[in-house]
Amino acid sequence: MNFAIFQLPTLPLKEEKLSTYIKAIKKGSVVVLGEYVLNFFFHDLKNSPKELLNKIAQSKLTQLSKLAKKYDLTIVAPVVCGDEKKIYKKIAIIDGEKTHYYMQQRLISFSHWDEENFFANPKSKNFKLPYIFEKDGLKIATLFGFELHFDEIWLKLKQADVDVVILCTASTFDSNNRWRDLCKARAFINSCMVVRANRIGEYIEDGFKWKFYGDSFVALPNGKIEDNLGEKEEILCVEIQKEEIDKFVKEWNFR
Repeated sequence: MNFAIFQLPTLPLKEEKLSTYIKAIKKGSVVVLGEYVLNFFFHDLKNSPKELLNKIAQSKLTQLSKLAKKYDLTIVAPVVCGDEKKIYKKIAIIDGEKTHYYMQQRLISFSHWDEENFFANPKSKNFKLPYIFEKDGLKIATLFGFELHFDEIWLKLKQADVDVVILCTASTFDSNNRWRDLCKARAFINSCMVVRANRIGEYIEDGFKWKFYGDSFVALPNGKIEDNLGEKEEILCVEIQKEEIDKFVKEWNFR
């Protein structure tokens, strides 16, 4: 089946622009967006009224649902939504008929980037199995980028025999090589493919530029990068077959 990684900055997400990209995508594909593409970047939105953030999110999700149904797609899109009191960080899995959600389990809590104290996502020491859906024989899981770092989540994915992990990221600064190494290692140890969608764009604070550098890619179960994008607005389409992944599973016997 086909995966289409949309490497984009934050979008107003008017249906006309997405339709231009989606018309070229094979029907039945899984379309993946990076973090903070449906919404502005964290530092731009954290002072916005929560009710307004939710209204914007619901409007965009409605647009995506229409596109998914019209073009027979499954769209995986991180979103910030909630109500007038609480806002949550989730991944929406939209198939045109229904929308499922995965709630991020572990959020960034750094002094310069503190999502944990802003979002109302439940805090727990124990990880749950992330949301998994099946398509064309593949077991597909969705994760946020920060969750790449926690062994407990990946052990659960291995035990669940997940074939493909969709990783939605907003990676910045000089972290490119580290993210590549981590994704390759996770793909190898779990005998799965990691489909990483990273946003592009810039955020400037006190004269310091945060550059989101793209480099979206697919990491193979043999620990190699199959294909990748640059740092511009681009789309990467990759065909992934269950039989191809099963060969690696049998060869290494890690799961």
